[in-house]
Amino acid sequence: MLLLASWLSGCAGLMYEILWAKRLGLLFGSAAVAQAAVLAAFLGGLAAGSFRLGPRADAAASPTRFFARLEWVVAALGLLAPLLLRLAEGPWRWAGPAGVFAHAFVMGGAIPALARAAGGETQRSVGRLYAANAAGAAFGCLAATFLVVPALGLEKGFAVGALLNLLAAVAATLAAAAPVTAAAPPRERAAEADDWPLALVVMFVSGAAALVYETAWTRLLALVLGSSVHSFAEMLAALILGLAVGGAFAASGALRRPAPALVLGVTGLATAAAVLATLPLCPRLPYLFLKLRPGFGAGEASFLAYEAVKFATCALLLLAPAVALGVSLPVAARLAAGDEGDRGGRVGSVLAANAFGNALGAAAGVWLLPRLGVEGLLRAGASVHLLAGAAVLWRARPAARAWTGAALAAGLAVCAFAPRWDSRLVSRGAFRGTAKPAATFADFAADAAPMKTLFHRDDREATVGVIDYGGGKLALHVNGKADASTGTDMGTQILMGSLPLLLKPDARSMLLIGWGSGVSAGSALRHPLGNLDAVELTPAVIEGSRHFDRVNGLPTTDPRLTIFVEDAKSYLLRPGPLYDVIASEPSNPWMAGVADLFSVEFYARARRRLRPGGLFVQWFHLYEMDDAGFALVLRTFRAVFPRVTVWRVPFTGDALLIGSVEPLPFDHDAFERAFLRPEVWNDLARVDIGAPTTVLSLQAAGEETAAALAGEGPVNSELRPFLEHAAPRAFFRKSVVRALSLADDRGDPERRRGLLLERYLAARGRPLQPREFKDWAGVGHPSAEAAGVELMLREWARLYPRDAARETAAVLIRRGW
Repeated sequence: MLLLASWLSGCAGLMYEILWAKRLGLLFGSAAVAQAAVLAAFLGGLAAGSFRLGPRADAAASPTRFFARLEWVVAALGLLAPLLLRLAEGPWRWAGPAGVFAHAFVMGGAIPALARAAGGETQRSVGRLYAANAAGAAFGCLAATFLVVPALGLEKGFAVGALLNLLAAVAATLAAAAPVTAAAPPRERAAEADDWPLALVVMFVSGAAALVYETAWTRLLALVLGSSVHSFAEMLAALILGLAVGGAFAASGALRRPAPALVLGVTGLATAAAVLATLPLCPRLPYLFLKLRPGFGAGEASFLAYEAVKFATCALLLLAPAVALGVSLPVAARLAAGDEGDRGGRVGSVLAANAFGNALGAAAGVWLLPRLGVEGLLRAGASVHLLAGAAVLWRARPAARAWTGAALAAGLAVCAFAPRWDSRLVSRGAFRGTAKPAATFADFAADAAPMKTLFHRDDREATVGVIDYGGGKLALHVNGKADASTGTDMGTQILMGSLPLLLKPDARSMLLIGWGSGVSAGSALRHPLGNLDAVELTPAVIEGSRHFDRVNGLPTTDPRLTIFVEDAKSYLLRPGPLYDVIASEPSNPWMAGVADLFSVEFYARARRRLRPGGLFVQWFHLYEMDDAGFALVLRTFRAVFPRVTVWRVPFTGDALLIGSVEPLPFDHDAFERAFLRPEVWNDLARVDIGAPTTVLSLQAAGEETAAALAGEGPVNSELRPFLEHAAPRAFFRKSVVRALSLADDRGDPERRRGLLLERYLAARGRPLQPREFKDWAGVGHPSAEAAGVELMLREWARLYPRDAARETAAVLIRRGW
């Protein structure tokens, strides 16, 4: 029963950690520093709770009932968490971090209380309880990500955690009521005066190194598997499962005979060796992942099988180091063990040292990552483990000091001089199918050989790279996903900056969310704006964009531009200027955290920062997305901006949603004058947009059609993040949005009358001219269904039956189909 109670408690604990991190990330921003602060508060609470409540378990008449009471308190705090978080959204912002600390503080007493209740040999009992607790935590991590949050949302997720705590309390109460018939446990050697401090120091160092490793592994596996919430959960679950295996191994008879100090020293060296042994594997992981991934179907079972392969890839990298880490805690508990009567306090101190080390490692990992990079972080953590393990062995086995010194020197030499990774192999985004199928790793590497890495930075927020693919094509990658390029992305980047300012030519202030290559900012600054503000979360993106100076118009040299390096949600939450136009161009919402920028709360904050008559422009992708996801985004967008039109970007799978509160006043003369500004005209000509009518021909849906496409149903919110969990499934299936093409207003003569193009033609008093038809055909056919193209060709033939260009265009369009 005690093992079951420990499993349930661990399951609830990890679920709470995920929920707290997500909710406080929404409150304080998703920047790495804020996330590290939340993690440090949680781990600090665990440490303080273990240290303070362990002795209380020793003093309790029944440690098992004391554990049950702790679980009741944890459950109550779980039920109160949503209320505390609502208070934290107001003037009591301290309530959120305080709630995290208090919740974790009570959780910290669980293992010490169970260890005191279990009795028996320390290493065996602590190892078994720790293994059960970690196994429950691994399950809770996956359950929260794949089941609880998608089905119930964040607030009700706390109630699920509370239910698990209540079940743990019931299991402990039943265990306390059962008659005890076991013989008295064998008396262990009392800890020597210097054993206890040694155990604490080792566990502190091990805990710090473990979180440094976790920081590096999280970033590396995001590059290999994609940075979805599922990938992060699988990485964390694989790591914790390895800790559980290590705890179970420590509880077995294999490690109970050697002196605990000797085992701790060897474990430290083994952990470092396991980490260093994975270094040659890391650049091969993308290739191995592609080889492991079979051809799945499109159903839910296939998606879960795909996620299982991702979990196996994580386990391949993490299992050996995690097992070595998991061995150390039960052994350290044995090293610190004193009399049976103070076991709770001793075990609590060991756990506290480990958790305090974790908190330090979480902060150090965020600080060191931009300075050392992912690979350097792993080498630094291994060096710390080498030094700690060698120091313990040096003290525990004086006769083996020569061997210890040799092992230390060899390990440090590997850390310093082992060959470095080829960044192209891990950061090119092979998980998206950008790499050719390869029979061998040599073939996989050869496929990347022609590429040239112009920039690579492991920033605290993301890994950013700029790759030259040859032929003048550059791409900026964020966590392996290309977010900007000089290829077909140019149309999207230019229109994001220019289209809203053409539709609202009197705009004098604009906010751009997401910097990318800087092309959108450069296009916006070609208009007579008074100021352009840009918000970018990742400093390395701005640094990497300098490689796009030949195409972005050097926006950073324009005095009208101000760049804010922070989370867009935080920027919009605080008081600030009002804008005529806000344009949001984040990455794809299957990436963790991005879907929050498609939430109803985010749009509401943006609306408060718009002047009356202002426009909000939202980029969205039609590739790797299904009709339901597109409808969800449209529905959420329309909940805040009821006047929505949809525009298709030529030669891409991108769409632009333009929303406003009031009807869009369209002045065709002002629109035309804005387009004919030489700098604007030349900029649009780069993507074959040569006439005002060509711009307007990109409108695919008016307000009525957009409303029909959105339909009825739930919206994406921060507390019910439907998109964050649905988007990875659409990405896996390689879905494409079909609904917009089928409902395209350009293909229906009646609905077409409501589009801005028809209003423009009516206002100017003459139909499309032959050159305008030709421009439209040049950019329109990849983004329109056959019905719309046929309508355009029939009208062209009716108005200009002898125009030879029409026949040429018709042939080219048909070949494009």
